[in-house]
Amino acid sequence: MMNEYISEMVAQEDKSTAEHSGRVAKIADILGRALRLSESELLTLDEAAKLHDIGKIKVDVKILQKPARLTDEEFAEIKKHTVYGFTMISPKDDMIASLILSHHERWDGSGYPNGLSGCNIPYLSRVIAVADSIDAMMSDRCYRKALSWSQCLDELDKNRNKMYDPKVVDAAFVCQAMIFNALCAD
Repeated sequence: MMNEYISEMVAQEDKSTAEHSGRVAKIADILGRALRLSESELLTLDEAAKLHDIGKIKVDVKILQKPARLTDEEFAEIKKHTVYGFTMISPKDDMIASLILSHHERWDGSGYPNGLSGCNIPYLSRVIAVADSIDAMMSDRCYRKALSWSQCLDELDKNRNKMYDPKVVDAAFVCQAMIFNALCAD
């Protein structure tokens, strides 16, 4: 119920973010099934994936839709969306909020907002990170064209053990046809 209400709120604010979140949830579900998550974990993953960018409704739309390179200050503001999302969701669901907070952490510790690394990053956040990146790479953005599927897979492989949990990247390669088909169906 909360998920549908908030997802609708996001859709009214920013249609492209809402569509992106829906695709991320589809990709995350495919990855989660390949990783043999329980049904309960899959439900949590679905809700967190749909809400992972909810904090962007507090970021100036001019920054979100800027067609040029962001300034350091603008990028710092974009990075706050994880904390904004955590703050919005934590009064209702601490688990989902923690997954939202951590979805831009990187396997090597170079992510944000807390510089978590490896297994210190919540597992479902690591799944969302890969799903989020796949959709971002495969989508046109105001500042660049979409990558090809081959380029997307190359980027995942190149960033295995850097940005991404290697087990989640392995799952993406195992089910790459299902992910590609899900993206093409939209």
